[in-house]
Amino acid sequence: GLLLTGCSGAPAPSPSPASTDPGRPLPSPVPEVVARVNGQPIRIGQILPIAKSELDRVPDADRDRKRPEALRHALEQYVDRELLLQEALARGIQADSRAVDWAYDQMRREHAGEPAWAEFLAEQGMDPQSFKDELRAQHTVAALVEQEVRAFPVPEAAARAAFWAGT
Repeated sequence: GLLLTGCSGAPAPSPSPASTDPGRPLPSPVPEVVARVNGQPIRIGQILPIAKSELDRVPDADRDRKRPEALRHALEQYVDRELLLQEALARGIQADSRAVDWAYDQMRREHAGEPAWAEFLAEQGMDPQSFKDELRAQHTVAALVEQEVRAFPVPEAAARAAFWAGT
């Protein structure tokens, strides 16, 4: 499978009942390095913007209670993205630099003026270079997913059914 190729090949340990509750309390203090993917550290600062985005959609009264779950969900998303990115790089898949530049320029235009741009980047926990690096990573993963989708054989009967359903 696609995700398994990025892993070490060792079977994953069965989670203990306590570790399956995403809302359980976080360790205190939360460590700087919250996980490793194939030896690469994932720092708490890398997942905080993802968690903040999720918490921004939660009513204020529930935020403290939902914080551990949001952080764990953000970490899971980040690990999945990192595994896909490492797999893409191992296969020599690269983002289209023009598409990355275009996406960067679009975001820059949406936050006109230096104060608005600086505030947007701060909310993301990034600077201009790390933001561009993140866009490149997202485009690289998208290229891997697109390659996988194109390689997936669609049975002729399913293709015909999809075609005729759309007409």
